[in-house]
Amino acid sequence: MNPRRTGRGRPKRSLGQNFLVDPNLRRKIAAAVGAGEGEPVLEIGAGRGALTDHLVQAGVALTAVELDDALAPELAARYRHDPRVEVVHGDVLSLDLPTLTADWAATRVVGNIPYNITTPIIFKLLTPPFPADVVLTVQAEVAARILAGPGSRTYGALSVGVAVHAEASRVCKVPRGAFRPVPRVDSVALRITPRVPPALDAEAAGRVRTLTRAAFSWRRKQLGKILHRHPDLRCPPADVERALAGRSLPPSIRPEQLSPDDFIALSGALPLAPPPPGRRLR
Repeated sequence: MNPRRTGRGRPKRSLGQNFLVDPNLRRKIAAAVGAGEGEPVLEIGAGRGALTDHLVQAGVALTAVELDDALAPELAARYRHDPRVEVVHGDVLSLDLPTLTADWAATRVVGNIPYNITTPIIFKLLTPPFPADVVLTVQAEVAARILAGPGSRTYGALSVGVAVHAEASRVCKVPRGAFRPVPRVDSVALRITPRVPPALDAEAAGRVRTLTRAAFSWRRKQLGKILHRHPDLRCPPADVERALAGRSLPPSIRPEQLSPDDFIALSGALPLAPPPPGRRLR
């Protein structure tokens, strides 16, 4: 990952470690962050420093988060004389991220994140208050789902969940051979730019999650039946009829034909409860 031989231990499968070793892609992803000298950047999963070195060379005010018990101290030692760099040894899903930088609203986030916790990390970052911008390297299949639009095969709850909070775009493809160890799938670097101010408050966002998760778990069924019969919804027929009419949607429409705006409008017009704490959007 870094030209210097740090992090000599083997990558830990339990932490989902796949280190980015391609120098051109390291430079490209670090450059995509777009932060200038003194601007705050939060790096998730700094690892052996593949992106960290490039960010430090750009002179950003860097907070590097690393969970690995061996790699975090190595990073801290490497940058101990640089006052612009702070290494945080911890779990990104447990940390209070907005407190880690001087100005969270101006902070740009970057990371090559473990495949097994991609969705929780994304939705943690898309919970207000938002950072300024996010560049994450994720599994190509997940990227396709995030970027999918209504009517496509990969469009689903994750597509809607990101779209209602942010604009997503592709930075570059990251082939599996760019990593060590080599994963079984290709990756994509994505830019996710949160909407400021947020389009939804926490309660409204919870209702959208409830609706999208239920709808896409029964994606082959007609929407009218889903809204009335799904055990997480069970909306009264009169409410269903009124909500669909308000968007000029036929009861026979399928979930994948609805736009993110449709889901927002329906979630506000129906008697929905937010999802229980801890449930993940898939």
